[in-house]
Amino acid sequence: MQCKIMTEALTQQKVDLLQPADKRYKVYDARLAGFFVLVRPTGRKSYWCYLRINGKATDYKLGSCEELTLKQAKVLAAEALVKAKGGVSAIEERRVSKSETLEGFLDARYRDYLLSSQDSSDTTLWILQEVFKEFMKFRLKDISISKVDKWRVTQTKKLKPSTMNRRTAVLKAALSTAKRWGIIDVNPLSDLSQMKVVKKPVEFISDMQLEELKQVLDQRDKKMLQARVEYNQWLKLRDKPTLPDHDALECSTADYLTPLAILIMDSGLRFSEAIKLEWKDINTDWKSFTVFSGKTSTYRLCSMPSGVDGLLRSLKRLNKANCGRDTERVFVTSTGSSIKGVKTSWNGIRGKLSFECDWRMLRRTFGSRLIREGVPVYTVSQMLGHSSIKTTQDWYIGLDLESKRKAMDSISSF
Repeated sequence: MQCKIMTEALTQQKVDLLQPADKRYKVYDARLAGFFVLVRPTGRKSYWCYLRINGKATDYKLGSCEELTLKQAKVLAAEALVKAKGGVSAIEERRVSKSETLEGFLDARYRDYLLSSQDSSDTTLWILQEVFKEFMKFRLKDISISKVDKWRVTQTKKLKPSTMNRRTAVLKAALSTAKRWGIIDVNPLSDLSQMKVVKKPVEFISDMQLEELKQVLDQRDKKMLQARVEYNQWLKLRDKPTLPDHDALECSTADYLTPLAILIMDSGLRFSEAIKLEWKDINTDWKSFTVFSGKTSTYRLCSMPSGVDGLLRSLKRLNKANCGRDTERVFVTSTGSSIKGVKTSWNGIRGKLSFECDWRMLRRTFGSRLIREGVPVYTVSQMLGHSSIKTTQDWYIGLDLESKRKAMDSISSF
């Protein structure tokens, strides 16, 4: 099919601004011979290059403009042109090697493996597919330490070293699995070193700040409950079915958010553990519950915090009223769906606080309260579900400043 052809010095901005027409058209680059952008009427844009291999002409697709930057596409085009001069078909080479790429490895087997074996599979897949998107076309054996180091340089201003370490660990683990399955002979990232992380005392929330958080949560519940009362009145006037009555259910919380926050701050659960808690895991007679940690692959028995038991029982009544049935999980949406994240609702809470607060800080604050009450570090480690007591010691290094000051004061008073 013939199409309109234009030529100009392409830049990333020019590529981004290319608009669709009634018919597809090509825009060749004035600087790199044979390299062009194909724009379709649908608005889809892709990078191509014109090759002549052993006297036969062909157009070779490099990738979509969404997947590649102009700079990346030009590098691929230059490589393809060099190979074409030597009589090597980039198209045939790509067919042979596609299964050997990170993308092919993920599609063929690794994605299903993650989904069946990891609680954190969604996060792992997101890191591989989005964070390391530019690595997806690389052969597994070609994902080198130098490539990862270049990626680190681009992320230095965006991410903390600890975050980059966690993300590169995901990529390294994928390659280790490929080696274990015999897909590659050597893990090219086996000698990848972690970035240096400066350890510092973890930030904790004071008792006064915890009270502020509870007040903000309470205000949110009251506002939402009042809105529901008014909405039910509106529904009644129109002879329509009303939503569950919280007063009748003896439920003082609007949804799962307040019970979830209080459970974490009073038990030290990880957020991922709390949202996966099921009713069968709770023993009301013994005032305890069992949680499974995907991080350490272990179960642990936790005591039910005083005050939380009543909140959870009222939440169970609310879940049943909303869904018309008992739910498996404790924390669910109004339709009974499992909770995967609470970013929007939690950001609403954080925006009203005078201090920074996230789920990890709630968990760590629980640990800090135990330490300050004189609970042995080993016991705190067990209650928090740490795989090693060293983790607990590293977390709370320098925590007991108040007791240290008192000790110094007592010494200086002599």
